[in-house]
Amino acid sequence: MDNGGVPSVRWNRYWGRSYDWSADGDEWSGQAAYSGQPYEEWKASLVDAFLRPAIEPSATVLEIGPGHGRWSVELAALAGRLHLVDLNPECVAFCRERFAAEEKVVCHQGDGSSLPEELAGAIDFAWSYDCCVHMELDTLEAYLRGLASALRPGGRAVLHHPGRRNRWLGLGFLRHLGPLRSVYQWLSMGRDTAGGGDGDRGNISGEAVRAAATRAGLRVVAQVDRWGPSGTYDCRRFRDLITTLERPSA
Repeated sequence: MDNGGVPSVRWNRYWGRSYDWSADGDEWSGQAAYSGQPYEEWKASLVDAFLRPAIEPSATVLEIGPGHGRWSVELAALAGRLHLVDLNPECVAFCRERFAAEEKVVCHQGDGSSLPEELAGAIDFAWSYDCCVHMELDTLEAYLRGLASALRPGGRAVLHHPGRRNRWLGLGFLRHLGPLRSVYQWLSMGRDTAGGGDGDRGNISGEAVRAAATRAGLRVVAQVDRWGPSGTYDCRRFRDLITTLERPSA
């Protein structure tokens, strides 16, 4: 979906009120296609690279923005307990029904920028994919502060987010100016996205995320746009990045 929008908390109500969820999130196969890989193989590669090595059977895991549970299914199979936090009550209701038989899955209604206080110091691993890409930096930074509180010392978070060119972020206001939006897409993504849009990505760069994480008290472990043998799989369709963060033990 690319509706020419600038993502905000209010804008993200779309995923609960209007989006049709034709395959409960698995319809988002564009990144796999862009990397030249079958969708199911690409999806499994993310699980193998980022989830399976990080989640112990007894781990308490958090997912931000589960939508209809595309990744929640994978997380529930690995975790001892799973907390799902979503802005949209429609998505929370869907996940409650989908995971009704899973006592270890707890669904929370969020406000789009913070985490439930009850999760403070309780989370071993946090995950968010295809959610933070639709945030602006102030919202993402608020979530980073929440993660710094929710993660146990030594706990890690893996976030998928925009990776626009840092030096052009100051021109983000062009997204509000009709035809100039496509100019900004080209400047900040480094390629002509005419006809394809920018995936409604927030005005965020990899550098901005690293700086925000540091301000929140988190350590940046890694930041990548490809993974697997020889970088076979990637999330580069809209110049996205995946960043691994850690709450320092001391």
